[in-house]
Amino acid sequence: MTALLARTNLDSLRWTAGAVAMCAAIGIAAGVKPAYGIAGALAISFTVAVFANLTVGVALFTTLSFLDVLQFGGGAVTFMKLAGLLLFLSWFARASSAPRRTTRALMTEHPAIVVSVIVFLAWSALSMAWATSRSSVTTETYSLLLDSLLIPIVFAAVNERRDAVLIVIAFIIGAIGSAAYGIVSPLPFNAQDAGRLAGALGEANQQATVLVAALALSLAVVGAARRSPALMLATIVAAVLAFIGLVQTESRAGLVSFGAVLLVGVVVGGRWRKYAVLLVGIGVVAVAVYFIGIASQSAKDRVTMTNTSGRSDLWRVAWRAFESNPLLGVGSANFDVVSVKFLDRPGVITAADVIVDTPKVAHNIYLEQLADLGIPGLLTLLAVFGYALAAAWKAAQMFTRIGDRQLELLSRCTILALVAFMTADFFASELTSKQLWVVIALCPALLKLARDAERRALASA
Repeated sequence: MTALLARTNLDSLRWTAGAVAMCAAIGIAAGVKPAYGIAGALAISFTVAVFANLTVGVALFTTLSFLDVLQFGGGAVTFMKLAGLLLFLSWFARASSAPRRTTRALMTEHPAIVVSVIVFLAWSALSMAWATSRSSVTTETYSLLLDSLLIPIVFAAVNERRDAVLIVIAFIIGAIGSAAYGIVSPLPFNAQDAGRLAGALGEANQQATVLVAALALSLAVVGAARRSPALMLATIVAAVLAFIGLVQTESRAGLVSFGAVLLVGVVVGGRWRKYAVLLVGIGVVAVAVYFIGIASQSAKDRVTMTNTSGRSDLWRVAWRAFESNPLLGVGSANFDVVSVKFLDRPGVITAADVIVDTPKVAHNIYLEQLADLGIPGLLTLLAVFGYALAAAWKAAQMFTRIGDRQLELLSRCTILALVAFMTADFFASELTSKQLWVVIALCPALLKLARDAERRALASA
C-alpha cells in the first residue's frame, strides 16, 4: 500500500511538474511575443479537447477555421495546419479502434460521395503529368485532400443531435467572430476596397459568403432552441449581426448568394414554406432599406456598378483554356500560371492586368475546374456537391416521416448553407475553403442521424 501511494504521489508530481513547465513556457513565450503565448495556450487547449472528445475538437476546429489572419506561423507550418493534423490523428485513433462507426460506415452508407471525392483528388494529382507548374498541382491537391478529410471526420463526430447542433453553433460563432474582428481591427485595403468588411478571413467576398451560410444555419438553431430562451435570443442576435456584416462587406456575390438562399428556402422549406416566403419579404426590405437609407454613396455605387472587376475577362480566358483541352485541362491550379497564353485569341480583353501583371484565378469555381481539370474535373466536383445536397434532402424527408422537426429543419437549413457557397462560387474560386467542406461534411452526417432515428422508430413501433 505504501509503495502504491508513493507511486501515485510520484505520478501526480510528474503531471504537476509538467503542467507547471508548460505554463512557464507559455509565460516566457508571451513575454517574448504575445502572439507566441496565445498560440501556445490555444495549441494546448485544442490538443486536450480534440483527443478527449472528437466532436468538441471538430467544433473548435470549425470556429478556428475562420481566423485566417490570426494564424500563427508561416510557410508550410501554421496553427490551423497543426490543428488539422491533431484533428486527423484523433479521428484516426478513433477509426482504428471502432472502424464500424467511422470510415467503413461512411464508405458503406455513402459510397457515391466517397468515390466522387477520391476520383476528383486522383484526377487532380494525375494532372501533374501535363501541368506547366507541378508545384501548383501538388499544393492544390494536398489542400483538397486535407479539406476533404473533414467528411469522414465530421461523419465520425456526429452521432447524436447535439453533436450536429454543436458544430452548427461553432460555425455561426466563427462567422460572427470573424466579422467582429474585421469591425474592431479592419485590414488595410487598397482604394478600391476601402471601407469593406473583410473580417478575419481577410477577403470581403469570402466573408460575405460565410455570413450568408451562417444566416441559413442560424434558422435551424432558433428552431432547436425553443426550450432555451437564452440560446434562442443569442441566435437571433447572431443572425442580425450576420446580416449587418453581410451588407457591410458590400459584396455583390454575397448579396446574390443571399437572394438565392431566400428563394431556395421557399422551394425546400417544407412545413416552414410560409415562413420562408415571409423571410424573402423581410430580406428584400432589409437590403433595400440599408442601401437606400443607410449605406454610404460609395457602398451604393459599388453594389450597383456594372463593372465586373475583371471577372468577365477572366471567365473569357478560362473558357479559352478549357476549349484548348476540354478533356484534360491545363492542370490543377494552373489556370493563373498559363492564362497569359490565351490572350492572343479573338475577343476583346479590357482587364489584361489580371492576367499579365498579377495573374488571378478564374473567380468562378466551375469555370476554374473546366480550365484546370477539364470536363472530368467539373463532373466529379458537381457529383460531390450533388450528393451532399441529395443526402441532406433525404435526411430532411426521413426526419419529416418520423416527426423530428428539429433535425428536419437543420437538414433543410444545411441545404441552404451549401447553396450559399455554391452560388457565391460563381464569382469566386474558393474550393479549398474549410467552411465549405464542413457544410458538405454535415450532409452525410445528418443522413446517418436520420437513418439511425428511423431504425429506432421502426424498432419501437
